[in-house]
Amino acid sequence: MAFFNREDELEALEARWASGRGEFVVIYGRRRVGKSHLITHFAESRRHLLFEATAGSERDHLDDISREIARVSGRRVYEEQPLTSWRGVFAAFDDLLADGPIMIAIDEFQFVARRNAELGSLLNDFVRRHKENPALLLVVAGSDVSFFEREVVGYAATSYGRRTGALRIEPFSWSGVRPFVPGWSVDDRIRAWAVFGGVPYYLDEIDPDQPLEENVLRAALMPDGLLRSEPEFLLAQESRIRDRDVYMSALRAIANGHTRQGEIAARMGKRPDEARPFLETLEEMRLVQRRFPVTQRAGQKVVYAVTDPFLRFWFRFVGPFESRLQTRAGARAHLEQKVLPDLDHFVSGDAFEEVAQDWALRAVEGAVDVGRWWGNRKVRTPEGPRNRQYEADVVPIDADGKVVALGSCKWSVGEHQAGELDKLETVAKMLRKDGLLASDAVPLYFFDRTGFSDRLRELAAERDDVHLITTSQIDPADG
Repeated sequence: MAFFNREDELEALEARWASGRGEFVVIYGRRRVGKSHLITHFAESRRHLLFEATAGSERDHLDDISREIARVSGRRVYEEQPLTSWRGVFAAFDDLLADGPIMIAIDEFQFVARRNAELGSLLNDFVRRHKENPALLLVVAGSDVSFFEREVVGYAATSYGRRTGALRIEPFSWSGVRPFVPGWSVDDRIRAWAVFGGVPYYLDEIDPDQPLEENVLRAALMPDGLLRSEPEFLLAQESRIRDRDVYMSALRAIANGHTRQGEIAARMGKRPDEARPFLETLEEMRLVQRRFPVTQRAGQKVVYAVTDPFLRFWFRFVGPFESRLQTRAGARAHLEQKVLPDLDHFVSGDAFEEVAQDWALRAVEGAVDVGRWWGNRKVRTPEGPRNRQYEADVVPIDADGKVVALGSCKWSVGEHQAGELDKLETVAKMLRKDGLLASDAVPLYFFDRTGFSDRLRELAAERDDVHLITTSQIDPADG
């Protein structure tokens, strides 16, 4: 796998390596996100011991790490007579440190920690003894997010007071797609983001010499596709997951537009209070997110969203159609009859909004966070007053939580019309009334792939606060 991006993470590790003291860094995140690749890449030019644990017995773990100690130290005795305890392993680490600076990485740490209740205390003692030793960079890493949140990173964890740093590795933002498909147009890169998301393992499966549709077919739809059963795999790797089918039902419900807790619970066959623990676990895994209007952080206006684009794609186009995807011919027919006709409509949802939000966070002055906003306003109708919901797709806010701009997105439903300006201005009035605007007049942005009506273009030419943004402006280095 090629190594792209992760400059911030590499810089953080470099700072730890050169800090002049003993360092203990925790690296964790969901599977496939590139933790092991990051560690391996950083270790290449340094003296290192890399041990990746697997599901197995303690005896297996000790044999495997003994072989790695033998490789690093050049002492074959460790391989011929493997260590019989983790106490012995840490004594061997002491010897390695005596020979000079070294990075010691224990990957998939949860597998060894579950086999030995004493391991946390041994690790803490090792770190305590070497806290002033500039030769040590100890890395503990893993993919069981719930385990790491509770047992390694959390306040109650035995290692809480010993670690000197923690990196939670997240998927790339949409701009991280570019290195994987350097010759693709910006529109196809956005479509690729909508399908494959920002997980390096998924992006690495793309063949940039083939068009997007062939990559979707090969990786996600074909019976032997590498990503064909990815959601089941992700859930199977998490220690807290017991009833996988219920979690699959929750993810499918949210991905298909059932975003309120009651709706999701009904699809799961649960009461709302019964569904909550399942949703909390999915939140901890960062597969699901509770979303509020960006100007608030709690309240009744909560909706749930699937955060990973590929999971959104899978639950929309793959999981519900397993019976059609049993053969290669069936997979191709499904691509042509269902996926491709509906793909741009799918992109026009969360995916394109996220791309525009990413642009706004970088481009709008004063923006420190960004999201969506929605709210109700009473309007007069022939039948009497009615509540009408208004919303804005792109809403950057400043450090005080005040709105600094408003934006509307369209990908596949025709060009933006002048009426969309009226809607954003109504939202601005609602926010101004509630004291949520950073200034009396905030800039209004319209993001569109297909274009803008003549009237909207005229208004943008007349007004300094109206900005029309095409996909080529979102990514000016297109092509």
